[in-house]
Formats: sequence, structure tokens, C-alpha cells
Amino acid sequence: MLACVWCAACVPVEERGAAVQASSECAAREVTPARYLRQLSMDLRGAPPSVDEYNRVEAQGGITDAIVDGMLADPRFLTRVKRWHSDLLWPNMGGFEMWVGARLVVTQPAGQGLNADNANPEWLLQAMDRRSDEATCPPAGTVENLTAAACCTASNPNHPACCRVRNAAYNANDPACVAKSAALPAVFSYGTATGDRLLRGGDTYLGCDMNVAYPPPRVAAGDTRWLREASGRPYYLSPKNGSRRYYYDDRDVPLPYHSAATCPNYCRAARPTGPGGTWARTDYVAKTKVEGGRTLEGDGPGYACPAGYTEVENPCDNVVEVRLQSRVEIRREGWVLAQPWWSNGRWVKTCAYESQERTESVARRVTCRPGIYYEASCGCGPRGAWCAPFTGEPMRPSRTIARLLEALNREPLEIVASVVERDEDYATIFTTRRGMANGPLAFMNRYQAEQMGELDFTPSAPPDALPELAPDDPTWHAYVRAEQHSGVLTTPVFLARFPTLRSRINRFRSAFLCRPFVPSSDPPPPPENSCHSESNLARRCGCQYCHASIEPLGAAWGRWAERGTRYLDPVNFPTLDPICASCQGSACPQRCRYYFTTPLDGDSASFLGRLQSYVYRSDDEVRRIEAGPRSLVADTLASRELQSCTVRTAWANLLNRPMSDDEMTRVLPELVRTFDASGRSYRALVRAIVTSPAYRRID
Repeated sequence: MLACVWCAACVPVEERGAAVQASSECAAREVTPARYLRQLSMDLRGAPPSVDEYNRVEAQGGITDAIVDGMLADPRFLTRVKRWHSDLLWPNMGGFEMWVGARLVVTQPAGQGLNADNANPEWLLQAMDRRSDEATCPPAGTVENLTAAACCTASNPNHPACCRVRNAAYNANDPACVAKSAALPAVFSYGTATGDRLLRGGDTYLGCDMNVAYPPPRVAAGDTRWLREASGRPYYLSPKNGSRRYYYDDRDVPLPYHSAATCPNYCRAARPTGPGGTWARTDYVAKTKVEGGRTLEGDGPGYACPAGYTEVENPCDNVVEVRLQSRVEIRREGWVLAQPWWSNGRWVKTCAYESQERTESVARRVTCRPGIYYEASCGCGPRGAWCAPFTGEPMRPSRTIARLLEALNREPLEIVASVVERDEDYATIFTTRRGMANGPLAFMNRYQAEQMGELDFTPSAPPDALPELAPDDPTWHAYVRAEQHSGVLTTPVFLARFPTLRSRINRFRSAFLCRPFVPSSDPPPPPENSCHSESNLARRCGCQYCHASIEPLGAAWGRWAERGTRYLDPVNFPTLDPICASCQGSACPQRCRYYFTTPLDGDSASFLGRLQSYVYRSDDEVRRIEAGPRSLVADTLASRELQSCTVRTAWANLLNRPMSDDEMTRVLPELVRTFDASGRSYRALVRAIVTSPAYRRID
């Protein structure tokens, strides 16, 4: 009970003196209709009532059922529901470094004020859309000369500046807009240690030569811009030695451009210095020349090998492997114009290696996976779907990746809202196969799930089951996920935010059963007791109080990878893998990281080769693994823990306080019965709370 000196401010002025004198504490008072209306509106819609609503309540003399039902039907109520459940689910992917396949950055010209190695390609889209009204055409060689209206003249109708002079926005059908794209820097894959270095050589992040345009692999007979053979295969005369060279090999894989700048020759020591007379990495150096007091590396006029080294002809091939001379054996190609998925229809100047769309490598016939597997014939895939803009700062993602992160965060909340909107059984939020996706999420699941960085994703559904949406479509659409899914409990953000089986069951119990795991207050046995060395936590001293429950219940996520979001389907990940049972360390296949390969003690040796989640499991726990997370729901409904906790959390959200001990005894059982009788409709539960005496009074 609040002190009377505060409560007196809530009563009419003429009554305050008597109220203060009557008691040192205030009796509970029912709120006025106007205050009740405001309270309902703020809680259920997140906004104050309108003047018309105040007038209607005054005319009617109170709050009617129709007013409450109208607020519960308002779309803003679902926004409130999502906010309340955000506090329960903690959906936040902000701490994860996410990327798609290869990370795309921009090869920048000098003097543009952006880092040459890691500029975000989204900057190019801004440059394409930029418009200005300078009176004179700026000098060539600067980005500004693409935007001055004075550059677009009748005698030069396809100048890049005409793109925005003639169009309100970038128009991919306007030759001037295409010319603007070609005048901007080129996009390439930012290899995080080896990627672009494997493709192009060198010790630094290296893109293509942005001054060399590449034709398509086959040139039409009427296209006179390129030299071509009768078959349409384009060629050029090498600036390096005048020989005929090809832009693409006979399998249409881009070849490095044969010039001193893009394929420099290099030097090798007269005699090998490695162990046993083998060549060492240090035996290879670049040709150099001194200019302006500085030593430059490269090839061409004035460059030479140091004394004691001989010149080696750069093969300018597409051999993608770590060769000893890779630091100096640079091989750079030219660029083409492409329309990647993230460009919204704009043409983007893209390095020829990255612009390739094939799905299988031509050399090894393996699936192209940029960022994981490098071969010159593998680019960014269809529409460039396997690569995404990268800022160079992993913790400050590009807008493209930020939209995906936000979609992943919102996905479970949209599932909750879809259940509440349909007045379905509240428990459906934990069991439904319904998925909710907007453009970024649908596009990722359809094309990119196997290419996602840091987290190991599994597509939520087959491609034909996913909605076909534009990558930037913000609207949410329902679809049916694969059969293993279980409501919010198998969304990527839940699995990633709670990365272990133990953390997943702990969040579920704490948030939705109001029963967090609490260790026993009993002191553990003395240190010499053998139970302290027990590897099974469900039996280890001091641990078993929580883990005897955590381990069996957490088994519900046993088919979902820890520290990832991959579903370990029984076909590709059988319970027992004989290869993983016998392999050791680096000799184990990649899939064995999900299997138990190192025994901890004599008891655990019998589990070698089993999926890690099956170690130390009883028969009941194995059945829990096979049933998945939805197996938890039936038990919690039968015990009424789920209903009881749902009532308590909804009460706390609406009254801004937990239930008192007295309310837990008198009010909670009745609200649980009301909730059950409604088919566990969350709307009906909220309605019961906001029409209860406790909600309508000032204590």
C-alpha cells in the first residue's frame, strides 16, 4: 500500500484533507473512466486515446466491451505483443559477424578518400544516384564529373552525367547510366586471408584492373568493339609482347590480362635455399626499379631483377593453389558490368572472376562456395547471390547485411504475432511449422543459407516452398518450414543467441515456465569424493542438481548443431558414423566436428563416433532428441506450467509489477482456467487481465 501523502494527489481536491486525516494509508480506488481509457490505450496500442475516444467514453459513462475488443483488434496490439515477447526471447544477432559467401569490396581509385582495400560497394550505388548542378564540368578523373549537369550536352548525350540529368533515378536502360557505372570503381571479393590472393596472387588484397574492360565469353558477329574469332571467341593483342591472347579460356573462365601491370614477370634466385636443395618462398622476389628515391615493385620499362636472380615468365594462368612464388606471381583480370541482387537493378562494375554465375567449378566439378572454396571458375553465382557488400568493419555491417540481421531478429516475433493474430492456441508459437519471411530472409534461405559466414545455416524450407520476394521487400509473408521446425524454438536467432543445448532449455524454462534452474544450497561432498571427476554432468557433485534436469530436457535440441543453426538430419548425419569413430584430429572429415571423437574416460569410450548430443543419453533422452523441441510443449501444458507462466508474464507487462503472493493464490488459478477455456487465446488472456479489478484500481 502506498503512503497517503502520494495517494491524496489522486483524489479530488475537496476530498484530500479528509482522506489524509482518515488513515495513514490509502484504500484502493478504482480509476476513472478517462484514466482507464488512457491506461488501456497505452498498454494495448502504445499510444494515447484520441479526443473522440475520450468524448465517446464520457458520453457512454464508462469503458464498454466494444472499446476493449477494438483495441485488441488494432494492429498496434500485435506490435505490443512482439515487444513483450522480445523481452522473453532476447532476439539479437548484433554480436555476430555475418557475411554471405565472399565479402565484396571496392577497388578504389586514388584520391577518393576511401580505403582502397575495404570500401563498401554500397557507396557505388550512392555515387550512381548522385546529382548536382555545377555550372562547369569538373576535370576528368574525379567522381564529381559524373554528376555535373554541365557535362551532359547535345554533342555528348551518353556522358555519365546525363544519367541523372535525364532521369529522376538510375535507369538501367539509359546508355548514360550504364556509362556512369563503367566510370566508377570495380567490385571484387575481399578474401579474408587467402581468397583473392589465391585467385590473383600477391600479399595484399587485390582486385582486377579496373581500367581493362572484358567482353562476354562470346561476341556477336555485329559487335565491332572487340576482336573475335569466327566462333565468336574474343581475343586481344598482348600489350606485353604483341601475341594473341584470350579473355577467356575454352571453358569460358576469365583469364588474367596479359600486360606488365596485370601479369608482371618476377625473379628467382640462381640456386635454391630450401631444405634439401628445394626452392623456398624467399627465393622468389619481384622485379624492381628506383623512381624518385623510392623502390617500386612491378614490371615493364626500367624494372629489373636484383643481382643473382633470373627473370621468370609469369604464366598468367588460372592455377588456383598456393605456389611458392604466389606473392609475386600476380595475375589480374579485367571487369564486366553485372546486376547483382543487392544493386536494385543498377549495373555494377564487377571483376570478371566474381561476375561468373556458374554453380559448379569446371576443374573439380564441385559446388562453388565463394569464401570457402576458391577456384578461378567460381564467382558469386546466379545474380551474384553468393556474395554481399562488406564494409571492412565486421562489427559495422553493410546495409544489406544489416537488413538481414534485422530480419533474423524479427522472425520469431513475427511468428508469435501470426499466432496471436489468428487467435490460435498460444502453445502454437512453440510447435508451428509456419515461418515468416520478408525479402532479405526469404532470399537468404532460398539462395544463401549454405554460404552464410560465421553461423552454420540450414535452409528453413525447400526453395519452392519459400515466398519469391525482392531481396529488399520489407513485408512479411507466411510459408511452411521443413518438418523438423518447432515454432520460435528453431529460428536461427534463438539457436544462435542460445548456442548450446543447455542454454536453450534454460531460456525456455526461465522465460516460458517461470522456472529457472537454481543450484542447491547444500554443500558439495569433500574434494576427494570420486563424483567430482565424473564426466557426465548429470552425475557430477554439485552439478547434478541442475544438470539432472538440464540434460534430459536440453536433449530436445539434440538434432540442432550447437554454436550454429544447422539441422543435423538423420540422412546426412546418422547417429553413429564409423569414420568419425576411428579418425583422429585433422584427419577427420569436416562433418566429424559434430561427432564425439575423443573419449574423456572409460565410460565415454563406448560413445565414440556418435553425434555429440547422443553421448550419455538414456533411452528416454534419445526419444526426446528424435521428437525435437516440440516434445517439451505437451509436458508443460499437462502440468499447466506453460499456462501459469504465460498468465504471470502477461500480468507483469500490463500491471507493471509481478503478482503478489495473495494474487498467486486467489487470482492466478482463475486466470489460468479462463486462458484454457478460451483455447489458450492470448487475446482472451489479455482481455481478462485488463478487465480485472486489479487492473482497474490504483493501489
